[in-house]
Amino acid sequence: MLCASSLVSAEVSVVFTNSTLPQATTNELGTLTLSFNINGSGSVTLDASTTSGEQIVIDAVNAWDGLVGAISHTGAFSSVFSLVLNDAGGSGLKLTSNGGGGLGVGGQNAWRIDRPGTESIVATVGSLNGKVSLNAVSWNNRANTTVELLLNAPSGSYSNSLGALAGTWNVSGNDVSLFSGQQLSLGNANLGDINDGYALAGISFDVVDGTPPPAFADLVPDAGVSAGSYTTESFDGRTVWVPDNTATQLFFNVPGSFGFIPGQPVYMRIEYHDDGSGRLFAEYDSNQSDTYKNAEIHARSSRVGQGGFIYSYQMFESPEFAGGQTGGNDFRFKLLGTDGTPLRIAGVQISTTPYGAGDFQYALSKPWLLPNTGPVKDFTDNQTLAGKVMTGYQGWFATPNDPDDLGWRHWGRSSNVDPSPTEITIDMWPHLNDYQPSDLFPAGQMIHQDGRPAYLFSSRNPDVVQRHFRWMRKHNIDGAYLQRFVSQNSGGYNGGPEFVLDNVRKAAASEGRVWAIEYDVSSLDTATDPFAVITNDWNFLLNECDILDDPRYIHEDGKPVLFIWGFSVDGRNFTVAQANEIVDWFAAQGLYLIAGVNDDWQSKTAWHGHYQKYDQLLGWMESNLGNLNSQKIQLNSWGMKILPHAWPGFSWHNLKQLTYPSAYTARNGGDFYWDRLYNAVSCGADQIFLGMFDEYDEGTAIMPMSDNHPDPHTAWGHYIDNAGRDPFWWLRLSGTGRDMLNGFRALNGATPTAGSASPVAYGGDDATVFLGTNNVEAGLIHTQPGDGLTGGTFIGNQDCRTNANPYVYFNIDDTFCNSVSEGQAATIELEYYDDTAGTVIRLHYDSLSAAYTVHPTITTTPGTGGWKNIRWNVTDGFFGNRQNGPSDFRISIPGGKVVAIHRVSVFLPEEQGGADDAALEFVNDGLEWPVEYDAVGWRLSESDNLVSNNWQETSSIVITNGVVRHEMTYTNSAGFYQLRRPARQ
Repeated sequence: MLCASSLVSAEVSVVFTNSTLPQATTNELGTLTLSFNINGSGSVTLDASTTSGEQIVIDAVNAWDGLVGAISHTGAFSSVFSLVLNDAGGSGLKLTSNGGGGLGVGGQNAWRIDRPGTESIVATVGSLNGKVSLNAVSWNNRANTTVELLLNAPSGSYSNSLGALAGTWNVSGNDVSLFSGQQLSLGNANLGDINDGYALAGISFDVVDGTPPPAFADLVPDAGVSAGSYTTESFDGRTVWVPDNTATQLFFNVPGSFGFIPGQPVYMRIEYHDDGSGRLFAEYDSNQSDTYKNAEIHARSSRVGQGGFIYSYQMFESPEFAGGQTGGNDFRFKLLGTDGTPLRIAGVQISTTPYGAGDFQYALSKPWLLPNTGPVKDFTDNQTLAGKVMTGYQGWFATPNDPDDLGWRHWGRSSNVDPSPTEITIDMWPHLNDYQPSDLFPAGQMIHQDGRPAYLFSSRNPDVVQRHFRWMRKHNIDGAYLQRFVSQNSGGYNGGPEFVLDNVRKAAASEGRVWAIEYDVSSLDTATDPFAVITNDWNFLLNECDILDDPRYIHEDGKPVLFIWGFSVDGRNFTVAQANEIVDWFAAQGLYLIAGVNDDWQSKTAWHGHYQKYDQLLGWMESNLGNLNSQKIQLNSWGMKILPHAWPGFSWHNLKQLTYPSAYTARNGGDFYWDRLYNAVSCGADQIFLGMFDEYDEGTAIMPMSDNHPDPHTAWGHYIDNAGRDPFWWLRLSGTGRDMLNGFRALNGATPTAGSASPVAYGGDDATVFLGTNNVEAGLIHTQPGDGLTGGTFIGNQDCRTNANPYVYFNIDDTFCNSVSEGQAATIELEYYDDTAGTVIRLHYDSLSAAYTVHPTITTTPGTGGWKNIRWNVTDGFFGNRQNGPSDFRISIPGGKVVAIHRVSVFLPEEQGGADDAALEFVNDGLEWPVEYDAVGWRLSESDNLVSNNWQETSSIVITNGVVRHEMTYTNSAGFYQLRRPARQ
């Protein structure tokens, strides 16, 4: 109900009196939620709701809805916020019409707030850009004459004697204000007896700017706490604090003069000397009933031995600073995983304004909640799984000072201890030559067998994940299932970071791959309520991260795909009923569900009913083709599809500290992997799961590995290698298996040779045209000379064009590539609809030798349906517009056959050249460059002249302190030097 006469230009008034109740009675409200919608000019409408089930109460509350005023703070215009009201100290919030009506608390008299010092109504502010500034409180139905209304707010406690049966108390002069998450309570001061009281008749408020003036304070550790004792020393020209307690920790008290808002973020900057190892870990006194709450976001917290003084940054998201820690302090930090090098702190500062360091700002931005503004490529159809090879992607590797800033993850046993033969847990060492120097981090003191320092990468780095998805694109892997380990306190729903999720989404978009979530429930069984945990997580992904609005999320049968791994697997303590409840809920969300279980699932008859709730099932690590055929027959009888699992081998030596060979499946140069791919196609499946893409931990990764790995532990451990194959051999076999799946290669159990395996596409920039009634051209133009006419149509849920003549012509934009006299390397890719078998498709391109050079590859369509792609690699492209149109190449479709074409793309190499001199410096009669360049394959090369281009690698180098050095030898002859590595395809 709205009393319009009480409104002013910048005030919202809500009145709780009720004339709609038919009798003088008390009614349960439960929780009362007042949702306020602020329009673009500041006018406010109310939508009130109650958790009461009584229709009479619902109707009474709904009667309050409508225009309730306006606010002054423009920053809150066009937004929504709420006030949530509950009782405290009573038996529930009540709504009454007695004595004029209002809100009361159940207990002594349910139509009033009575029982002084016990009963109150508590109001909590929801998310709001600004603060609620309380103007007035109205009362009704005052009992006796000794009633004193008591208002408790973050700014203080206030009281007012109620001299009349009804009235309004103006509190605007007391600056009673509430920020998001803060509360006020309205009770009864303890002046009379338990029958004294009143009904809350209404409130009025404004929303004002809540931005406080910036505040900061330089702090000194508390010297009076033995658990945080320290000494003051002089070091490197600075005065530093050095913890001398066993916990290597310091405690701090925030002065009362520091102008922060309880519950609003505060930022800390720690200046420390970067020597030794170990990670700074901060905890603060929060308003979340946690006096030692972990800092939610932080940056540059690990010591890495760089030398000099460094800043670490921390965010305390919900501070209370009420002195809840040891010695009455407000926060502490300590060093985890120290190598014994003293921690030296030169200064600690807190601020209400975030510090501007780039890595800290990136973490604060929570990019997974922001829309993707980068490129979105569509190089593989996201509407079906048929014909696709998808891989499992963990993305769980981390290094110190990456965006997560949590130290080492999955490379070793401890996040706070550098890798070493004792610590390391991977059985494959990554091949790093395709990365950028900035992508890498030193792997402690580990060295390769050739003596070079060892480096590792972090999957929290966006460039690293894009590199992985680029490998997928180059090797014709359609996309990835992102493994998501869901547990009681994990993930963004619980405030955790989601850098890997963000990286995968953006990498799939920029590289034209598809992706989906794969839940791993291995730790979900330890949750108090597994159903709530996983459904809350999914709702977070949908509502906060908008994953199903992602144009690269994969679908099947018109539904988004969700993969769930782990129900019924031994060691997971789920009942069938628990698993059914979860899967039934996901099925009700309109999802296409894939189950992942162990290979022995058929023997678990108690779970057969559960398995049938899915659309598809994967049995992990099938033993042989007969086993796979048996699984497929069983699933087909249930109306389900099989998802075969192909993996290249297995190894657990370093992870489990085993001696070789134990818990080991040899790769045999690719024979084992090809046998898995062959079995998958032989059983009649229409798709394959490659597992895993990046799991170096268990030796199942298909990502490239290095033969030049460090030495394992002397008492256990082992690294697998490529058995004489190229580091990218496992990816090449994956793409070759895809061609066999799609009918472009004959079904053959013999492992392909390097010469017969499917070629790798070039991975650089693309020029693409999407064909249809209206073409979408980006650097590539579809021309239509007389012998190359086409018509727009719609087939297989895609816009496309079909040929009316034997040729379909295309012209590359001259700004992208034109008349390349030295010969242009490129991949030309065609996406066509495969509805007819036996059609021959070839490429004719403008090469150095002829305008209509016929590519030697002859593709005959298998006619198995769906959209498929064909690739041709050329190395001698001239592309001088010499074909009809004018054009640079044409697709040949002879014999009067008709083909629907959706997309054509041209991909150039990533690196046209192979030299980089930017990092090379002349220092003290020698050449020096960062060792990270050496780690990714750059080598110093020498030539006695620039004409012959005869470069030879220089072997005389010394690596010390992160620098590679070559001592110069002076002669009378000329010498030229470059950092070089093979050009990347």
